[in-house]
Amino acid sequence: MKIITVAHQKGGVGKTTLALNIAYCLSEDLRVGITDTDLQGSISEIESFLSGIDLVPLDKVIKGEELPYDVIIIDTPPYLTGSLNEIFQISDYVLIPTKPFLDALAIKATIFLFNKLKRIGQN
Repeated sequence: MKIITVAHQKGGVGKTTLALNIAYCLSEDLRVGITDTDLQGSISEIESFLSGIDLVPLDKVIKGEELPYDVIIIDTPPYLTGSLNEIFQISDYVLIPTKPFLDALAIKATIFLFNKLKRIGQN
């Protein structure tokens, strides 16, 4: 199972939209789960409309439970939280959606955290 995380410390950059679009594209050929870690809960609110994608609790993913999915997409909140450490460590891919200029300036903290945890994981 692969884990794709969509993260950025700034709100409004399209994390949830990107996570849902990736999930739907992959669900044509793969078994896909999606995890909504944002307190706003946009994905959780539309769970009844999800077709071919299951909402999966983050704790099951972090614990490494055997899950019936080929890929899990994790949508993260628009601020850096302690749970991002764990999420980045279990992720196979981390996507950081960014709009030009102002969002690019805010991306530094997210990239710094990811690189720091990547170095720790390699030791």
